[in-house]
Amino acid sequence: MSNSVAGWQGVVSVWGRWLLAVLVLSSQWAAARANDSVDGLLIASGVDAQMSVFEKMVQGTLTQNPALEEEQRAVLQHIAMESFRSDVIYRYVRAAVAEALQPGDRETLSLWYSSPLGQRITTLELKGLEADAFAAMKAAAEALAADQERMAAAARLDALTQASGLGMALQQRAMLANYMAEAIAANPDAPVDTTALEAQLQQHRETMQQLIQQQTLLSLAFTYRELPLEKIASYESFLSTSASRRFQQGVQDGLLRGVDVVLEGWEGELREFYRGD
Repeated sequence: MSNSVAGWQGVVSVWGRWLLAVLVLSSQWAAARANDSVDGLLIASGVDAQMSVFEKMVQGTLTQNPALEEEQRAVLQHIAMESFRSDVIYRYVRAAVAEALQPGDRETLSLWYSSPLGQRITTLELKGLEADAFAAMKAAAEALAADQERMAAAARLDALTQASGLGMALQQRAMLANYMAEAIAANPDAPVDTTALEAQLQQHRETMQQLIQQQTLLSLAFTYRELPLEKIASYESFLSTSASRRFQQGVQDGLLRGVDVVLEGWEGELREFYRGD
C-alpha cells in the first residue's frame, strides 16, 4: 500500500491545480457580501458553487495512484463522485458559519463587499477560477517570486486567511481517501489501519507544508497581481477584523467537518462495492 503515499510529491502537484479554487473559498468566505441569511452570504460570495473542490482533489489523487488498474480507477472515481457530495459539505459550512457569526458581523461584511474595492477583489478571485488560470500562474511564477513586496503581501494574506493551513488539511484528507480505497480493496471487512500512512505523512510533513505554502503564496500573488499594494493593505485591514476572523474560522471548521462526514460515506460505499453488496 506504500504506492498511495510514495507518490505524495505528485499528489501535491495535483493539489496545485485546485489551489486557486481553495484560495477563492477561503478568501470569499472571509469576504462574502452579507444578506439576511447565511445562505445569502454563501450564495452572494459564490461559495455554494465551489463545494466540489475536495472531490476534485480526491479524483486527482486517484489519477496519480500507480497501483490502480484503469478499470478499478474508473470505478473508484465514479464512487468518489457519488460520495463526496457538495450538498452535504455545504450543509456543514452553512451550520458552522451560522454558529460563528455574531450580531453585526453581516453588516460589517456587507459594508466592505458592497464597496468598489470589495467588488474588485471578488472579481479578481473569480478570475482565478478560470480554466487557464493555473497555467498562467505557472508561467508567471518566476516573475511573481522575484517581486519581494508582493510575496510579502501574499505571506500576510496567507496568515490572515489560513489558506495554506486549509490546503494542508484538505490534502491530507484527499490522501487518506486514496489510502482507504487501497486498504478496503485488499480486505473489505477489516478496519482501515492508517499507521503506515500517518508515519509517512509525518516523515514528509515539513516538505509538504513548504510546497503547499510556496504554491499558496504564488497563487495569492498571482490572484491579486493587478491590485495596487495600498489596496491589498486595505484588504488586509478588513481581514483583520473580528467579524472576518469569525467568518473565516466558521467556514473552515464547517468545510473540514463536512469533508470528514463524506469521507465516512466514502468508506461505506467502498466496503459495499468490494463486498459485492
